[in-house]
Amino acid sequence: MGLQHRFHVRGKPWRQEQVRAVLPPLPGPLCKHHQLAAAQTLVVRRDAGLGDCLMILPTLEALKQRHPHLGIIFAAPAPIVKLLADLAVVDEAVPLEESAELSAPEAVTVDLSNYMERHPLSWTVPRIDLVGTGFGIRPVPHAAHYEAPPAAKDAARQWLRQQGCAGHRRLGMALRGIYGHRSWLVPYVFELAHRFAANYGDVIIFDADTQAPRCPAAEDTTSAGIVASAYGLGLPTVAALLAECDVAVVPDTGLLHLAACVGTPFVAIFGAVPPHLRLNYYENYRCLTAAQTVSCVPCCESSRHLRCQYECLGAITAQQVMAAVEELLTAHAGADAHCDNELS
Repeated sequence: MGLQHRFHVRGKPWRQEQVRAVLPPLPGPLCKHHQLAAAQTLVVRRDAGLGDCLMILPTLEALKQRHPHLGIIFAAPAPIVKLLADLAVVDEAVPLEESAELSAPEAVTVDLSNYMERHPLSWTVPRIDLVGTGFGIRPVPHAAHYEAPPAAKDAARQWLRQQGCAGHRRLGMALRGIYGHRSWLVPYVFELAHRFAANYGDVIIFDADTQAPRCPAAEDTTSAGIVASAYGLGLPTVAALLAECDVAVVPDTGLLHLAACVGTPFVAIFGAVPPHLRLNYYENYRCLTAAQTVSCVPCCESSRHLRCQYECLGAITAQQVMAAVEELLTAHAGADAHCDNELS
């Protein structure tokens, strides 16, 4: 059932009718190459979360290769700015509210806010490709890479020492995504954390909210590691901690793309969104979805997901995710052994 609007005309009874939102048509290409060749600066605006900003980076790297002279300014929500500022492809990162002051005759400004969401192919073409196509680049040559700065690495290692994380293996987990229909169930997260800590090593649970629920303490004192809550940390430190993990477990949220950018193998958990729309340029991952067992998957974030109980996410159990984690750990150990043999 779509949106309903109830209205009244004087002298007549109240009426209720279906409402259809009509968005303006998409513009043509975001900008042309001759414009970028003549410009000194490209200002890119994106009013969205971490994952959406990170999915723009491969296109910006491709543009930088074509136009080495071009300075790139990325205007994004304030919490993401510090991480974007550490990227080699971004010459400057500024909060969105400051981007209005950046207009200049020699600058080209492109506003990507709502661009992907309005795109007629938004549920059939990977989002990274949608950005690249808008700039006339297809296919995008490679995924983005993020190297945490030394200060963030030092902060991450100090945090690990303070938490007592000294296990042989390390698992990073997102407690939840920004939306409920993209968040694996919190009890499952905690169950998996206990499973991993009991057998392999330490678990780091990430969340932006400092008041997020903590994982209950395990009754078994013979665990191989501990479960630590990394809540409310800055994104550069989060990235550095993810890079210290052997594997990550992430739903369809920004931490998935950050794990890919820092090179950490990950298990991706998907519900409403078709996985290929997010994973097409990434490597070294396992993907779990309930598409084979839940008939409405994927629902592509239609009105159904606003009323459902997220059966698609509940169908993915901690045992299934643990099996995928173990696959990645085994593959990672095999790769390390191969490298050691080549060096010896």
